Amino acid sequence: MQFYHQKMIISGDYFEIYKYEKTLRRDFTRKKKKPVDDEPISSDDFVEENKEIKQFIKRMDSVARTRSQIRRIINSNPDFTKFVTLTFKENVEDVDVANNHFNKFVKRLNYRYSDFKYISIIEFQHRGAVHYHFLCNLPFIDSSELAEIWKHGFIKINKIEHVDNLGAYVCKYLQKDITNKKLFNKKKFFCSKNIEKPIEIRDDKIIDDLILQYGFDKSKPDYEGNFTGEYIGKVGYTTFKLKIPPLDFIE
Repeated sequence: MQFYHQKMIISGDYFEIYKYEKTLRRDFTRKKKKPVDDEPISSDDFVEENKEIKQFIKRMDSVARTRSQIRRIINSNPDFTKFVTLTFKENVEDVDVANNHFNKFVKRLNYRYSDFKYISIIEFQHRGAVHYHFLCNLPFIDSSELAEIWKHGFIKINKIEHVDNLGAYVCKYLQKDITNKKLFNKKKFFCSKNIEKPIEIRDDKIIDDLILQYGFDKSKPDYEGNFTGEYIGKVGYTTFKLKIPPLDFIE
């Protein structure tokens, strides 16, 4: 059983450091709270209202985790050099139908490009139709050629240039549609299996060594704040950006 007071997440050149007021353990699993029987609630409306509030909070927590995942994956893959938008000519509003077409499109790209990798996020047009934004490592390809591979509508390709913290930029840009009710209990993004993944460390000694080696203890963070969790207490949070790669031995 391993206990820790810190967590570090490395996403490419971005380092996030969490410092916990409480001692945490790696095998910790949150237990469900038992219902309280000594305070009966007589109003069904009150019960339903609280149920909706809890569902909303749960959904917002899920959205926050999703946005963090997307941001970290993007920043961990600096070879994502193209931002592609896929739209449907027909008014495809069914997410499952749209995802089926998208998965076939990815298979066709994998057949052409053996090292193809991507992350894709679902959005909705004003008319309700699904469309996709995805970042990828495709070499040069004309939009008309890519449209032929897509087969279902309009393609727009943007080269990514001069964007600092691309992961945060994309998450802010796509913030509104991650909360769309059509995506409730569905995957909000897709990515290939060959992407570079963020590195997560929950070992106080390794984190202390990295803080000293990279001079985080003497540097001004890019961001600094704190929050309080119901189960973990007060948490200090700082982020740093470095242009040097992390140590190879970290897994």
